[in-house]
Amino acid sequence: MEDADILYSMASDPEIGNMAGWKPHASVEESRSIISTVFAEPNVFAIVLRTSNSPIGCVALNCDPKILRKGKRDAEIGYWVAHRYWGQGFATEAVKEIIRFAFEDLGITKIWCQCSEDNMRSASVQDKCGFKFDHMGLFENPYMGEVVTAVSCLSRKDWIRNLNN
Repeated sequence: MEDADILYSMASDPEIGNMAGWKPHASVEESRSIISTVFAEPNVFAIVLRTSNSPIGCVALNCDPKILRKGKRDAEIGYWVAHRYWGQGFATEAVKEIIRFAFEDLGITKIWCQCSEDNMRSASVQDKCGFKFDHMGLFENPYMGEVVTAVSCLSRKDWIRNLNN
């Protein structure tokens, strides 16, 4: 809860929410509510700077069967980083670590990821982490209406192959 002001300063940026598929936070109180609900779910982690331990974003692994999944041991990954930290490798580093966690610690066999068709930064992170394009999808987003997203996936088998190359 002590990070609610910092979260609000980052998550109120329309470029963040709109690209990540959620509405920008409207108040510090809303950020507190998100911390106590969404961020309290299993496998949701703050992305922090090593030097100061200050939060700069979030990465999550969702194993909920209602989310984009096809198999019993599939999961979906989501992530965002504050605008001022874009292009510095933080999202890529966080995504690589949660992929390792998913495959090594949780026994996940395939991870799915999606991004809006015009979010080239997120697509680049996915590419750097070994995800391969699977299909385009039309999804109903409660905040944005219908959105077209690029859906990619990474299997445990491909992840291991990439580690060995």
